[in-house]
Amino acid sequence: MPPYALQLLIALALVGLTLLVAYPLRVGETGRVDALDAFLLVFALVNLRLGWTAANGANGGRAPAWFVVAGFATAALITWAMIRALTPG
Repeated sequence: MPPYALQLLIALALVGLTLLVAYPLRVGETGRVDALDAFLLVFALVNLRLGWTAANGANGGRAPAWFVVAGFATAALITWAMIRALTPG
């Protein structure tokens, strides 16, 4: 396994962790957002960026195709989870 794949797996694990943990924070009178999920997803984005930079550096400035596809899928999952966490409910 390439070393940059670990960063991608950590990002995916953090997105998965947001489905299991929660810390609702009250915003205003009626809304609640999930502060813990938003915090974890920021770290997921950081890990994805670190993995992307490492993949580009290890392969002469171009990440492998499997990493690009997996990275975009992970970014989509992070975006979906962030919207879910920060939409007042």
